[in-house]
Amino acid sequence: MIAKQISLQNSVVMEQAAHREEIPIRPVDQLVLDLLRREEGLSIQDLMDRLEVTATAIRQRIDRLVDSGYIERRKQGAGRGRPSFTYFLTDKGWRQAGVTYSELAISLWGVIQSIESTEVKSQLINRVADRMGVMFRTMLPDAPLEERMRILAGLLNNRKVPSRVCGSELLPILEVQACPYPDLVNDRSDRSVCELEQKALSAALGHPVELSQCRLDGHACCQFTATRQPVVQTQPNPISLPSTV
Repeated sequence: MIAKQISLQNSVVMEQAAHREEIPIRPVDQLVLDLLRREEGLSIQDLMDRLEVTATAIRQRIDRLVDSGYIERRKQGAGRGRPSFTYFLTDKGWRQAGVTYSELAISLWGVIQSIESTEVKSQLINRVADRMGVMFRTMLPDAPLEERMRILAGLLNNRKVPSRVCGSELLPILEVQACPYPDLVNDRSDRSVCELEQKALSAALGHPVELSQCRLDGHACCQFTATRQPVVQTQPNPISLPSTV
């Protein structure tokens, strides 16, 4: 009972943290991120000089961006006196600053789709889905399925993929209200992206979900319903790519 209470408390904390990270980026915030994108390791004084604002204004922006995970501060020097800090973009900050991988994703997905072997293509999609699922699974606590799903929905919302949880406690439903990969869906009859998303969400939750409703069929949203069977973890087979790929 105590272990369960601790687990639930941890899930609540993580869910609150996920929502807390979702802050609006103001124009001055974006200016700071753009500067750090061009010149890593700037100090407060550097930022003051470039933006022509006061130290108080810069520190408020910096504290906000550090707390939200967009930038990190690094201590400079180990001598006596007041420590000094320089600032760097985090991975989240790089994404917000304008770095995009959409062209790379579209190109890689095109390569996968061009593979003639159905077996090889399916293996690749499974491996990609597993890798994507692991990225989310490390951010989810050991909690009941519905709690994990709610926190996952919060993480998706933070990534500008509107999501929510509905259904029952035993068989919750993750409702995704916008496609996370619209650029990859060129043919409405091809459900490979849907398969990828379904497998990635299953891997993230550690519990299989099935696509019970899809936007490609005219529905307002996609729904991923938890099944009654847990995920069976298996070691993926090595992929043998054809020489023409």
